[in-house]
Amino acid sequence: MSAAVAVPARRDVRVISLIGVAHGASHYYQLAFVTMLLIVRDEVGLSFGEVGLLGSLFYAVSGFGQTAAGFAVDRFGARPILAGGLAALGLMLGLISIAHSFAAFAAIAIIGGLGNCVFHPADFAILNASVDQKRLGRAFSIHGLGGSLGWAAGPAMYFLDHSIGWVGAALIGAIPGLVLAFLVLVHRTDLVDHRIKARAAAGAHGGGSIRALFLQMPILLCLVYFALLATNTVGIQQFAVPAWKSMFDVTENYAAFCLMVFVVGSAAGMLAGGYFADRVHRHERTAAIGLLAAAALTLPIATQTVPPALLPVILALAGFAGGTTGPSRDMIVRQATPAGASGKVFGFVYSGLDLGSFLAPLVFGQLMSLGQPATMFWIATGLYVFNAGLVTIIRQASPPARVPAAAAE
Repeated sequence: MSAAVAVPARRDVRVISLIGVAHGASHYYQLAFVTMLLIVRDEVGLSFGEVGLLGSLFYAVSGFGQTAAGFAVDRFGARPILAGGLAALGLMLGLISIAHSFAAFAAIAIIGGLGNCVFHPADFAILNASVDQKRLGRAFSIHGLGGSLGWAAGPAMYFLDHSIGWVGAALIGAIPGLVLAFLVLVHRTDLVDHRIKARAAAGAHGGGSIRALFLQMPILLCLVYFALLATNTVGIQQFAVPAWKSMFDVTENYAAFCLMVFVVGSAAGMLAGGYFADRVHRHERTAAIGLLAAAALTLPIATQTVPPALLPVILALAGFAGGTTGPSRDMIVRQATPAGASGKVFGFVYSGLDLGSFLAPLVFGQLMSLGQPATMFWIATGLYVFNAGLVTIIRQASPPARVPAAAAE
């Protein structure tokens, strides 16, 4: 390998690694926020329903802010917007250490939602502009893996709380966002400004109707798929620990360990799913099989027929099965995306994640308030099955041949 090739490869590794870790931080803070609310719930007098409402507020602000964040990324560049989002999330968690009322937590949720809304438009803008096209597939894979590992770190707040108390846990938990914000700002050379390429692409493909683009059936179905996916994922991650504690009569630390196993299994499945996505053409089949397997593995949890000792094993397998669908899911979105419209489409479709994340705390928090934790996993099983059918419909609704615009730009 020549030096001319080796240097860009090393730069790509730096860019992919930094953006992957930054994406992981966003997922970590999503889960750490609600985890801290559950930890301080008795101390500050919050109900499960209020915890769910605060979680929904976080995602509502993030969802509404994502389109605006996309415009900000195009106006000011992705690097400063991404750094600002990381700093805001760190500030969010740190402020929990001094909050003692629902109104204060609501203000903190708004700060966190504003920080969270920037990641998908900023991350994909940076990756598309900075990484060699031959490595974009791996870049997207590591980006998704970083998110899964970030979720796996969220339950660590329980262990920090038991070790140093909730105030110390909140302050220590704020550090990663602040450090990463600094690193993003100083990597000025590696993180290429995407705006020159974005203007060139717009000139090449022309400016079509955004409304017509978003109303295409495959794009709308992708939005629904992402919304239901997030409802399932976020609902389980935010309320699984108290649910399993009640359902299986286990300790909070054991339930937190089970959640970490589930998320790590999902991350491992994502790596395996990347292998399949590079070697198959019918991505909807890979996604559907993984979703149906996850449903089958979630069923014994819903029926409470699995012994507590085997709960981590079942959850690792369920997480793995669900994780394998991630890369194929992204390939399906790329196939449904017209050339030159990847930024708009990915921003619109990924807003479905915020929509589902907004709904999940309301529904799952209410179930916990009603003392119905097992119902959460019956809903999860049904959503896995429904989404397995939905990915097949998306493929049928998409044109038979599609330029992989997201990778090409």
